[in-house]
Amino acid sequence: MSDLICRRTTIDEIYELRFAVLRPGLTLMKLHFVGDGDEPPRTWHFGAFMPGRGEPVGCLTLFASEWEGRSAIQLRGMAVAAEWRGTGVGTKLLQAAEEEIAAHAEARMWTWWCNARVEAVEFYERNGWRVVSEEFVIEGVGPHRKMVRG
Repeated sequence: MSDLICRRTTIDEIYELRFAVLRPGLTLMKLHFVGDGDEPPRTWHFGAFMPGRGEPVGCLTLFASEWEGRSAIQLRGMAVAAEWRGTGVGTKLLQAAEEEIAAHAEARMWTWWCNARVEAVEFYERNGWRVVSEEFVIEGVGPHRKMVRG
């Protein structure tokens, strides 16, 4: 994993992976999020790439948002290709995103939050996130829990 490259990217580079992992069986247009086309400090897209592979093996998107009435960052669309899960790709991708945001003074202190799929809660907990809600269902996607970083 030491050769994994995590970097800012465009929605075009990560969209197919996001769709394939998070919404198999749906039409491509169903996975566009409001704000996908915005630029920092409103939206940041990240991808994880292995040298010699054109397509990403992991992705995530951060959106400027609100949490309890304060400026925040919402993590959405985090996905790791099935064959790369459990290899550290997700953790390295989160770390790269955190480092990038730390360079943006206006976003550095914002609370990070997400609607985590129930099956991903343990991953987020291992990476310093905590559950802050009861389980709820996002129609067509499945059970989730709200989580915050830190």
